[in-house]
Amino acid sequence: MNVSVGAKTDVGRVRSGNEDSYLVDAPLFVVADGMGGHTGGEVASSTAIEMITETSRSTPPANIEALETYVKQANEAIWNKAQEDSSLHGMGTTCTLLHVEGSTVHIAHVGDSRAYLSRKGELSQITEDHTLVERMVREGRLAREDAPNHPQRSIITRALGVDSQVEVDTTSIEVLAGDRVLVCSDGLSSMLDDSKIQGLLESEGDAQQTAERLIEAANEAGGEDNITVVVLDFDREGQQDTIARPEEVPYPPPVREETVPAASANDDDVEDEDGSEQPRGRWGRRIATLLIALALLGGLIYFGSSYALDRMWFVGATDEGQVAVFNGLPEEVLGLNLREVAEESDVTLDDLSATYRSRVEAGVKAESKEDALQKIENMAEQSRQFDGGDG
Repeated sequence: MNVSVGAKTDVGRVRSGNEDSYLVDAPLFVVADGMGGHTGGEVASSTAIEMITETSRSTPPANIEALETYVKQANEAIWNKAQEDSSLHGMGTTCTLLHVEGSTVHIAHVGDSRAYLSRKGELSQITEDHTLVERMVREGRLAREDAPNHPQRSIITRALGVDSQVEVDTTSIEVLAGDRVLVCSDGLSSMLDDSKIQGLLESEGDAQQTAERLIEAANEAGGEDNITVVVLDFDREGQQDTIARPEEVPYPPPVREETVPAASANDDDVEDEDGSEQPRGRWGRRIATLLIALALLGGLIYFGSSYALDRMWFVGATDEGQVAVFNGLPEEVLGLNLREVAEESDVTLDDLSATYRSRVEAGVKAESKEDALQKIENMAEQSRQFDGGDG
């Protein structure tokens, strides 16, 4: 299948530097949106791109599991770099990686950058945002139409580099002639709704013209963050095949566009009175919100600029009284429920002694999912030794 590619990144109208990075290294395509201040974010996203490029060239992707490995190795590289340099503590990045194999597109994804499919006038989001708001929508606690305006819409729950390990979403789709696939940072999706994005993807322009028009539209809407887009056209009429097949020619060098910071009336806001540069824009707001939440919890856990909720576990009870392993926090933060059931057990609150019931209702912290399951088993066994009494 013939594929045409267009790609572009832009600093936007508010930020002073570009923390996004992207890769066009056929048949691999990646968008990474860095966080952790200008220096940390740029280092995190560029490290992800460099690591994926290096790994894929030494071990070309044989299956979708290879893509997951690429992303996990990028996570490890970012994490290690942050441990070695205290100025980079807390840095992280999203990562949405595509591998085109004939009419199949394989995807590995972490964070809130997105992959979309545009087909016959309809736009569908392929990836799932790893954000607090998306979790609330999935649990039925927030209506989908209210999500774009929710005050916590910028809080992400998963990113590369904030922990030594990361969970990676993978999926595959089949594309048809005439399809367009878009990969973008949230600098695009936060500025343009799906109907606007689809309208631009339906344009008659080629892939590169479409990528440039998407950037322009995001800037016209405010350009509050860095904006990066990669557009893939599959067998669109009049377009030539621009993907270099690895069996035909060597891999071309990766593309990572450097953007000169745009002049802005708000640029003076970047520096404090002492001249030090501070994180700003949407990632800055994410960091601030998360630090407030951590402060309310007594500052027990601090990841610098990101808080990996998906790496926290506890034993609790469902509304039906079933003892379960939960992912997230037992406490509410700013009135928000930051937890979801990871696995229910066969144990109920009625099976536990009064002491254990009260502990579970409050939430018993655990080091891992396995540790939580072991705690449930231990509490149930000790309760049985008390003959089910309240001792």
